[in-house]
Parts: sequence; C-alpha cells; structure tokens
Amino acid sequence: MPTSSFPGVESVIDDIAKCELRYRDGTEKKLGEEELLELLDSYLPPLVYAFDSRVPSPRERGGDLALEKEFYEWRKTTSGDPDARRAAVIRSFLATETERRGQFRLSRTQTGRIAAHYDAIGKEFVALGMPGHAMSAFQSAADLFLQLQQKPKRELSLLNLRRAQQQARPRGPARFFEAMYDAICGYGYRPFRMLGWMALTLLVFSVAVWLCGPAGYVRSLHGCLINFLNPLSFGDLDGAFSGAGQVLLVIESYFGSISMAIFFAFLVRD
Repeated sequence: MPTSSFPGVESVIDDIAKCELRYRDGTEKKLGEEELLELLDSYLPPLVYAFDSRVPSPRERGGDLALEKEFYEWRKTTSGDPDARRAAVIRSFLATETERRGQFRLSRTQTGRIAAHYDAIGKEFVALGMPGHAMSAFQSAADLFLQLQQKPKRELSLLNLRRAQQQARPRGPARFFEAMYDAICGYGYRPFRMLGWMALTLLVFSVAVWLCGPAGYVRSLHGCLINFLNPLSFGDLDGAFSGAGQVLLVIESYFGSISMAIFFAFLVRD
C-alpha cells in the first residue's frame, strides 16, 4: 500500500507545502541565504512532531519511507522556471529532513537512499544558485555516508560541499585561491590531480632553465626532474647552468618538496 495513501502522511505533506509557501514569502522579502536557512530550520520541529504523532509505524506501512513520494517530486519539475524548481526542491528538502529526524529508526538501505537524495538535492540547489542551501544538503549526505562507512561517496559529498562553499564566497582573492585549490587537487579529495600539476611545473621550469642557457633542453629537463625529487647540490649546479637557471632550480626545488609533501599527506589521510 503506498505510504501517501495514509491520512497521517498526507497531512504532513500538506504541512510541508504550507511551510514552503511561508518560505516563499521570505524569498520575496529578499532575505539572505542564512536567514532563509534559519527560516527552514524553524519549520522542522513542528513538522517532526507532526510526523511522529500522525504517521503510522514502518510495520503498518510495509517498511517503506513515509515521505519518499515527496522526496522525488522536485525531479518532475522539468520546466525552466527557477521559481517552480525552487519551490519543489524546498518541499523535498523539508520532507527529507523531517523523515531523517523522525522517531522511526531507519534501515541501512533507507539511510543510503536518503543520503543519495540529499546529494541530489544539493546539486539542484547549486544549479539554482543557492550554495548555502547546497552546503547544508551535502553536509547531511556526508554525515549519513560516514554512518554507512561509504568513504568514496562521503568524500564526493564533501568535495561538493567545498565547491558550494567556494561559490558562496564573494568575489575576491580568497575565492580565486580556493578555485585554484580545487583545480590542483580537488580540495584534497582528488590527490592524483597533483600529478598533472607536478608535470606542468616540470615542463615550465625545464623550458625556463633551457632558455637561460647554456645547457641544452635535454640537460635542462633532466636537471629539473632530478632537482624536483631531490634538490641538486651546489657542485651539480656550478657551470652546468647559468646564474638565472640556478635561481630557477632553487625555486623549483621548493615547489617539488612542497608538492610531494602535500601529495603524500593527501594519500594517507583518513
């Protein structure tokens, strides 16, 4: 029997729709994202109370998630109207939060479905230009994936969380450097990207050292490769490279030491 056919479930869904209408009033008042999130949070205690007091137990409803139908309603909103999409995903977010915070214990499978749904909602929030809301959804997904001990999915949610956080920042140096951090290593969740960064560093410095002379390109590339992994001594530098080339090799050695240390730190982190 579909869970939505139970009167208690239908009444909770009606309450969620009313909360979304009040939320819409907040958007029309041009409230900021933090204020809108506080508004959503204020709706949850009465919604959870209604859910706990009206919705039948999992045994009576066949073990299904009570509000699962409402979880996926937003995916049916395929129009390009951002207001309609926003209204649908807010209702879905409230339904997901209500079910998660309710009194009924969730099975491992149900927890996994809710976690995946949080992740999907977060992506929709990002697409709608609501990074603060997305951060909340991705954090919830990461918490549930941690509970399920699903490390790859948790790390993907945390990566999406950091990207939403970066999107929420005002334009400026901090946002630029965070974007660089993402491009180089995916905020530490994509460490093997750093291999591309290291290869680019070697290419740039080998060309620069070669242009400084007198060593040829093969000698410059070989010197940069060795220097990147193990800094050359003064005896190796004398005569083989010009003064400017030696300065570049010293700078490259710092890049190499720092890059290798960060790369291995990312590999062994939890």
